[in-house]
Amino acid sequence: MPFDSMPNEYWDKSDWCQSCKRPIGPGEPVEHLRFENHFEHRLEDLNGVYHAGCARPFLSIKRALDMLGWRPM
Repeated sequence: MPFDSMPNEYWDKSDWCQSCKRPIGPGEPVEHLRFENHFEHRLEDLNGVYHAGCARPFLSIKRALDMLGWRPM
């Protein structure tokens, strides 16, 4: 396993992907996703750091909402 050789302090300092719940290693491509408060949908629960591949579906949703002009009231 690639994570077996990592020191314990790595686990304490590491960011964790909001989607797959795995640690984000140093040098891995990441996306910082930020949803505003979109009414009753509570999309701000999805805010956080994601692996670049894990973030792709959420970035599509965000782009669509931004194009529709959804803004918090």
